[in-house]
Amino acid sequence: MAMCIKRGKKCMKGSTFVRWGRTSCDGTKSSLVYTGFMTGPTHTARGSGSNYLCLSSNPQTKSFPADWNTAPGHLYGIGWELTGIDRSKSSNHVDDKDVPCAVCLTKGKTSLMIPGRTSCYAGWTHEYTGFLVSVRTESGFASTEYVCADADPESQGSTNYNQGIISFVEVRCGSIPCSKYRNKTKLSCVVCSK
Repeated sequence: MAMCIKRGKKCMKGSTFVRWGRTSCDGTKSSLVYTGFMTGPTHTARGSGSNYLCLSSNPQTKSFPADWNTAPGHLYGIGWELTGIDRSKSSNHVDDKDVPCAVCLTKGKTSLMIPGRTSCYAGWTHEYTGFLVSVRTESGFASTEYVCADADPESQGSTNYNQGIISFVEVRCGSIPCSKYRNKTKLSCVVCSK
């Protein structure tokens, strides 16, 4: 989605993407809009939203009348649940810790997440490579979107309250052709801009 983000009196035009699992847009041709915390639904309850949000680490609040919402939706911090991650490729031990995020602006461009790839198609600029994650299948309740978590993830905070958990996504063959994808294989992903 093209947008204008004000920086002083200047308008920076472009599109945004979220770099899940990192606090910067480094290594890209993008600029940082803000950093925050990965948030979404708990993995043990029904209701509320199903998408993940990058909640700003610099909040501003507004008062609402007490009687506006007697049954509000809930937003929880999301934690890493990544058993089997290759620690040699990750600078930090992130399992069971909170997931940071960075909202990045690509100037004058559009961005795209491609699941099942590690490189961009011709004519596209590589922003970052990662692995596909979503809520754990065994949760039995919540469904969430699939997002591309950075291949070199960071953690935020030292405690994970297991309110919301993300895990690797695996291919299940059937309608997905096994001639191209191996059954029970974790999926890579790449974020590209153009």
